[in-house]
Amino acid sequence: MERSLLTTLLVVLVATVTLSLIATGVTQAQAPGPVTSPPQLPAWDEAEAQSIDRSIMCPVCPAETIDQAQVPIARQMRQLVREKLAAGESRGEILKYFAERYGQDIVAFPPKSGLNLVAWVFPVVSVALLLAGGGLVLRAMASRRGVPDPAPVPADGTLEPYLARVDEELARLQIYPQHDAGSGDAPQDRDTGGSG
Repeated sequence: MERSLLTTLLVVLVATVTLSLIATGVTQAQAPGPVTSPPQLPAWDEAEAQSIDRSIMCPVCPAETIDQAQVPIARQMRQLVREKLAAGESRGEILKYFAERYGQDIVAFPPKSGLNLVAWVFPVVSVALLLAGGGLVLRAMASRRGVPDPAPVPADGTLEPYLARVDEELARLQIYPQHDAGSGDAPQDRDTGGSG
C-alpha cells in the first residue's frame, strides 16, 4: 500500500511541475520564433569583408578583432563594413572611417609609415642579422681546422712521444716553458707507462 501511494504522489508531482512549466511558458522559450532577416544589401565580396573584419580591433574586447568578437558592437561593425562595401567604398576608405571614429588604435595593423615603420622593419632586420651572425659563427668554427690530430699511442705502451708532443703544444701556447733534458727546471718525472 505504501509503495503505490508513493508512486501516485510522484506521478502527481511530476504532472504538476510539467503543467506549471507549460503554463508559464518556460518550455516554449526555446522554440524558434520568427526569424527576421537582415536587410538585403547589394552584392559585395565576402572575402574582402572578412579581410577588413580581421583588420579592425573590437573597441570593447581586449586583443580581439571584430571577426573574432561576439559582442553586439562587433556584429554592428561587421554589418557596417558590409554596408560600406555594398556602397562601393574601398578597403582604405572603410579603415579610415573606423580610425577617424575610434582612433588609430582600432586598426589591427599599424600603418607602414612614420614611427610605425619600425614595427614592420624590426622583425625582418632582426632575423636577417641573426642568420648572418649564425653564418659567421659557423664559418669561424669550420675554419678552425688547424688543431692537429692527437699522436697515436705506441703499441709498446710507452707514452714518451705523446708527452713530448704535449710539452711542445704547451710551450707553443706559452703555458708551460719548453725544458731541456739536462736543465734543473725540468718537469717532474712522469710515469710513462713502461716497466721498471
